[in-house]
Amino acid sequence: MNKICGMLCALSVLLISNASGQTVERPGNVTEVTPTPPPSPGKLLLAIHYEALCPDSMYFIRRRLYDALNSYNWWPYTDLKLYPFGKAGYYIYHPLAQFYNNTATGEMQVFCQHGEEECELNALHACIIETFDTQKAFKLIYCMLRSYSNQLDKCSSQLGLDVSKARECKASRKTADILAPYGKETLKLGISFVPSIVFENDFNPYEQSSIRYNFERYFCKEYLKKFKIKLPTCD
Repeated sequence: MNKICGMLCALSVLLISNASGQTVERPGNVTEVTPTPPPSPGKLLLAIHYEALCPDSMYFIRRRLYDALNSYNWWPYTDLKLYPFGKAGYYIYHPLAQFYNNTATGEMQVFCQHGEEECELNALHACIIETFDTQKAFKLIYCMLRSYSNQLDKCSSQLGLDVSKARECKASRKTADILAPYGKETLKLGISFVPSIVFENDFNPYEQSSIRYNFERYFCKEYLKKFKIKLPTCD
């Protein structure tokens, strides 16, 4: 009788183990259950096309985007892409040109809406994006957007980040070369205002103003549309 009870108990443990997760055999006939991890949340692709010296870009990133990602804890639900280019590249004598070849130097050059300093800062942002993971890059750029000058030293010190690779990236490459891939993605949208915000590669030029001022509502709507899930922080 005891033997039958023992067999039934062992069978019950095995059935429970299979239902709740993976089982791992241990010496001495002891079975350890490894819980099945919960599925990772889906991430909404969010692209921000901005400029380093644009007041509207600064306001949106610092006051709307940063607060949404952190206050609402949307980092786990966001695949953030930053494009520091904006309305750069429109050469005054050739309005349709984005980059142009300087015949005097034989090099490709790029023009930025707020002058050469913005091109340099855009390129520095690009190097930061290339050398850090998204959250660290965003924190550093967020800090740098407090000012209209290069705040890399101050911000990296405050955040305890080693920016030597970003410096090397900026120093070893031409500004136009650094910005080329970002410009390629931005220019194909034909944007007319900065920042421009794109969900899931679907650019809506007619709702940009509304998206900028109602970002949280649009994010919730787009997330629900893609994943059929309403985030806890969405009304």
